[in-house]
Amino acid sequence: MPWVQSAVLTLLAFATLISILVFVHEMGHLLVGKIFNVKVLRFSIGFGPKLFGFTKGETEYRVSALPLGGYVKFGGDVPGEELEGADKGRGYLEQPPFRKACIAFAGPAANFLLAICVGIGLNAVPHKDWAPVVGFVIPSSPAEAAGVRHGDRIISMDGEPVRGFNHFRELVSARPGRAVELTVQRAGREEKLRITPESREEANPIQTVKQGRIGIVQSPRKAEVTLLGPDTPAARAGVQTFDVVTRLDGQSIQSWEQLESMLRARAGKPLSLEVLRKREVAAPGGTLWAQDPLKLQVPAPQAGAAPAQGVVNPDGATPYGLESSGLTIFALKSDSAAAEAGLLRGDRVVSIAGKPALFWPDDVENALRAAGGKPLAMTVRRDGKLVEATVRQHLRADHDEAGVRVQVPELGAAPDQLLEAGHDEPVSVRFPFPEAVQRGVVGTWEATRGMAVGLAKIVTGDISSEAIGGPLMIADVSRKALDDGPLAFFSVMSLISISLGLMNLIPIPVLDGFHILSAAIEGIRRRPLSLRFREVANMVGVALVLSLMLFALKNDVMRKFMH
Repeated sequence: MPWVQSAVLTLLAFATLISILVFVHEMGHLLVGKIFNVKVLRFSIGFGPKLFGFTKGETEYRVSALPLGGYVKFGGDVPGEELEGADKGRGYLEQPPFRKACIAFAGPAANFLLAICVGIGLNAVPHKDWAPVVGFVIPSSPAEAAGVRHGDRIISMDGEPVRGFNHFRELVSARPGRAVELTVQRAGREEKLRITPESREEANPIQTVKQGRIGIVQSPRKAEVTLLGPDTPAARAGVQTFDVVTRLDGQSIQSWEQLESMLRARAGKPLSLEVLRKREVAAPGGTLWAQDPLKLQVPAPQAGAAPAQGVVNPDGATPYGLESSGLTIFALKSDSAAAEAGLLRGDRVVSIAGKPALFWPDDVENALRAAGGKPLAMTVRRDGKLVEATVRQHLRADHDEAGVRVQVPELGAAPDQLLEAGHDEPVSVRFPFPEAVQRGVVGTWEATRGMAVGLAKIVTGDISSEAIGGPLMIADVSRKALDDGPLAFFSVMSLISISLGLMNLIPIPVLDGFHILSAAIEGIRRRPLSLRFREVANMVGVALVLSLMLFALKNDVMRKFMH
């Protein structure tokens, strides 16, 4: 049965990931303990009954039945337990504070080291990216002002080679407000452009950071058109909003950018268009779309014709009465906030919250997110005329990326989600080993810092405790990563390894952080902590850890089964 197969794969992914992380963590304790000649009785992956194992020297190595952790059993690590004979002085609690701190820290340190090594490997081996070719340039962006064009291939930034589009995005994000020099290849020649990325704040549940942005998009847009109005050459020829142009004067059209360029070149001339027109097809549980081919003859524009209302950039394609459908409402729910406000399918958003709408993901979505459930002014163009509307979004219960229940504003309207033409060029990217090391170390540090800030905010109440996840969440994440391939699985492993290392540094009794703190206190006091204190601390620690595990499991259940 499919659900049985899915459950088995999820369990396998979870067990594999946890076993590797626990093995590395406990191996850190084991190796440093061996270095300091502390007696090691047992090294176990998992808890409970022994499944299989072997003994080498004085140490038993085994795998136990419950794959939810692991442990290293040192001799003399229980208050009151003392080793005798030749082993006297080799007990864990008999070690000087510095050695105990090193042994305790070795587990989390091994997790951080694993994350660094995985990060190095992920950057050093070939991985998929997209060619650094400009799909389209957002109007009024720094890229447009600098002269970046559709089809430019980005060669380097400030002399640093650009290996892929995602690599380029990283370089730009790290330079908000800093002028940079781009080298682009255009029509077989290299050109240098000076550009200053604008600074934009990117917010997540943990922090808000400033990132650079120049306003280019990876994929070109599909040649799906919107009419500027009913009294335009294209409208008179029978073109309709959402038609997809496939040929112009017999030449194949692959994207809106190509279509726009050809319309500019043919300005003032009649056109022969071949289009695909969407037609709704009723289907159980939804709507399907068929596409009917049509041939249309578009007359030459009349000289001196006034541009339609609400046209932000009246150039190029405008004389024919066509523009891209990137800001035109295609999908509209009948019971949505957009429908209640009187918006219609085919309305082209001109402005929102008093600002021009130039790019839906930036201008429209950001304004909608900022407004929440408050009234929001919107201007749309309908049949060549401007129409004012006031939208009050509906609030829908959901979970944010941290797993916290939130009220998400929902407009219930969007442009065509398949507007990107999808002609991206895949490339294989790998970084030289020295650069891979630098990226692995920096990436691990940034992830560690972000998680530490998140933990601190959970403690202070700035982030809801619902964000705490447990084994079910780890299992789900592991399975999804496994489905995405080995590189994704190792990337998730790296992040969870960092999380495991951080959690173990919390100074709760029985966790490594408390052992480090205890060793520090002993070093300052210059005498061991009392046996009674250790006994009580261990009991309190076990209770706290069990409570935390149950709380995390409760969050997992609520997140997974009770939306």
